[in-house]
Amino acid sequence: MLILTHIILALSALALSVASNFRPDTSKLKTSYSLAIGTLASGFLLIIVNNASVLRTCLSGILFFGVVSLLNETARRKLVTQNT
Repeated sequence: MLILTHIILALSALALSVASNFRPDTSKLKTSYSLAIGTLASGFLLIIVNNASVLRTCLSGILFFGVVSLLNETARRKLVTQNT
C-alpha cells in the first residue's frame, strides 16, 4: 500500500509541476511542493520498511526531486514575471 501511495504522490507532483509551467498559479506550486515532500517522506519510509538499496533509491529520488524542483522554479519565475 505504501508503494502505491508513493507512486501516486510522485506522479501527481510531476504532473502538477508540469501543469504549473503552462498556467502558473500559487496554489498549484504550493500543492506541488507538498506532493514532492510527501514523495520524499514516503520514499524514506519505503527504504526503512523494505530495507531497499539506499544508493539506488537515493539516486533516483535525487533525480526525481531535482526535476520537480527545476520545473517548480521555472513556474515560480513565470508567476513572478506575470505578477509584475
